[in-house]
Amino acid sequence: MENDMNGGNEDEEILSPGSAIQIDVDHLPIGLKDSLTGVPQGMELPVLCSVLPIAGAYADGVEYRYCDNTIQKLNLMSIIVGPQASGKSICKRVVDIWREQMDQEDAVAFEEEEAWRAAHATRRANEKIDDKPKVCIRNVPIIISCSALLKRLKNNNGHCLYSFGEELDTLVRTNRDGSWSAKYDVYRYAFDNGEWGQDYVSDNAESGKVRVAYNWSVLGTEGALAKCFKSENIENGLSSRILLAEMPDCSFTRMPKYQPKSEAQDAVINQAVTILRQKKGFVDTPKIREAIENWVEQWRLRAMADDDHVVDTYRKRAGVIGMRCGIIAYLLNGEQETDAVIRFAVQMAQYTLDEQLLHFGDALQAALDGQLPKVAINRTANGSIFDHLPCEFTLDHLRELKPMDREHNLHVIVSRWKKNNWVEQTENGTWKKVEK
Repeated sequence: MENDMNGGNEDEEILSPGSAIQIDVDHLPIGLKDSLTGVPQGMELPVLCSVLPIAGAYADGVEYRYCDNTIQKLNLMSIIVGPQASGKSICKRVVDIWREQMDQEDAVAFEEEEAWRAAHATRRANEKIDDKPKVCIRNVPIIISCSALLKRLKNNNGHCLYSFGEELDTLVRTNRDGSWSAKYDVYRYAFDNGEWGQDYVSDNAESGKVRVAYNWSVLGTEGALAKCFKSENIENGLSSRILLAEMPDCSFTRMPKYQPKSEAQDAVINQAVTILRQKKGFVDTPKIREAIENWVEQWRLRAMADDDHVVDTYRKRAGVIGMRCGIIAYLLNGEQETDAVIRFAVQMAQYTLDEQLLHFGDALQAALDGQLPKVAINRTANGSIFDHLPCEFTLDHLRELKPMDREHNLHVIVSRWKKNNWVEQTENGTWKKVEK
């Protein structure tokens, strides 16, 4: 049973939560590899996580098949967490390079929009001018209002919008009151390219209904993250849709040295942007899909062994996020499902799960328990409740490991194991582990 849940020694590193994820930078594809040139050691994953949402936004013409056979797009939202002066600005430097093509096109659209405003402001009485141009502007401020965002989405010509925010705390403050609170709903719809809209009687407010194509990356501190993800954003599923990355601990360390990118390296990143923008239609990635499906299943088995509903919740969308990262790498790798691309997808799924459990796990557990205190579940590879039971056990053995659970919950756990052929009942009130 232990080997079944761990997937063998080959995958042990990937499947152990909390273990350091070592990205093979040398085997990353064009664009992603070049984004990490000159990045100080330990900051590679935060930089990658800040870049992947804009990469997915550029590849907005691509669809892929997930493990459950649904057709999905490359919607990603990331938050880079770190204390003050932890070097988060390195993420902005790299994202700025990725944003160049988007900004250049937006500048042209802004000029057209501003020219209309100027003409409208200086028009003579009863003078008619053309209707306001419906320009496509993709790079929008992270603090954009719901009405302005709806207008931009209505005029996006099928493209995915993108935002970069330097301070998560600013986003929290602007989203706190009134109609701003709806922005959190927009983020949840964005992950699944869902439908969102609003309807106002006044002509001064934007009304309508759209498919939400909106990726973003934000930098912030732990405190800002805690303010943003209170109980409602933990319970409603927003937390499981976020690609989190953590800056390395730089306490009392020497000043990191940044190596500026050359014009040639900038050109390679822009080449990667062009590749993503040109990709259209459905791409089939059976090897990545199989690897992610195996990863999700292995974590299902482990969560079931622990009766850990938090892990069971977060593993599902972590798999989705990991596969979307893998698809981006696949597109930049000449649409080749190499071992490096497959491993990258699984590693990103594992990193996502680790970070979600670290930052949101306790809060979700409290929500599931109705805010009642409960003995924390050890979510390490050696912490399985099932593994700690003797070969033959009773409910008393299980009760010792889960003293806060009700009698009914204990029966449900054993029933679930029996249904999956992990145990068999030997006599009334006694069960035996099935040898595999």
